[in-house]
Amino acid sequence: MLKAFLGLASWVLGALSWIAALGSGWKNLPGLARGATLGAVVVVIVFLGYGSYQVFSYTQNDPNFCRSCHTMETAWKRWQTSEHRNVNCHSCHEQSPIESSQLVVLYATQQPERVIKHAGISDEACLKCHGNGDSRWFQIANTAGHEVHFEEQGISCVKCHSISIHRFSPPTDICKACHTQEKIKITAMGQRYCLDCHEFLREDSPLKPTRQTCLDCHLKQAQTKVHWPDNAPMQFQCSQCHKPHVSESPTVNCLSCHQDVPKEGLHQKPTHASSTCQTCHQPHEWKVEKRDTCQTCHANKANHNQGVLCSNCHNFKKT
Repeated sequence: MLKAFLGLASWVLGALSWIAALGSGWKNLPGLARGATLGAVVVVIVFLGYGSYQVFSYTQNDPNFCRSCHTMETAWKRWQTSEHRNVNCHSCHEQSPIESSQLVVLYATQQPERVIKHAGISDEACLKCHGNGDSRWFQIANTAGHEVHFEEQGISCVKCHSISIHRFSPPTDICKACHTQEKIKITAMGQRYCLDCHEFLREDSPLKPTRQTCLDCHLKQAQTKVHWPDNAPMQFQCSQCHKPHVSESPTVNCLSCHQDVPKEGLHQKPTHASSTCQTCHQPHEWKVEKRDTCQTCHANKANHNQGVLCSNCHNFKKT
């Protein structure tokens, strides 16, 4: 390819010299010769223009030009099987004509065996497609993860999306590259992918898991002893008690809100007072709405006033 390029350049210089030489004797030519010469000049200009356009188009718009360097074969194959296989190289890899010329000379003279770092990808190049509002490409605007990482913290796109050449989907462990201190303490969640909870692409929402994020996952589990009634009295965020990055067990402190409850009604009885709140109040349900709860301890009362909820008579809320 380089020989062809040098040959074309030599031919162009020769043609320009020939036209310049004709100019000096233009007045001495007869009329017919002038017309023929002018026609030849026009043909040459058109040919040069077309040839220049073809060379420019090939070097700027045809990925095969990049592939013509022997070191680019692996990169080219990975691009060909990537999500960007229909995107021209120079749509993302931008550099000046001078930088491009220097690169060609470098490869022609030194023949390196490895791809030399060149034409880095700027965030602006990514935003030309992913930030222009065009629905043909995924748009990052208003997505939870990009608002935090890209807009607020200014982290470059390629930090996550270009860990290896022409592989744009971040690997599952990419978060650990920065969040090295974050560990999952809950054993059952140890194999979870960060984005299972931190929904990066969720729109108009915080990156931290919401109550609905947790429920969407846990309600799909076929075997679970936990229920989340719609009429449960407390509908706060799960993270108020459950802190997967801090503790294996829920960090529940009921008395932080219910300071007066131990002083009310039957809560004051020694057996009740020495028991944990969760002995009677099942997590996520909280209301005691079944006789079975009381009969766990008071088994001898199974036949006592059947069909009536214990708390209808045994008041836990009033002294």
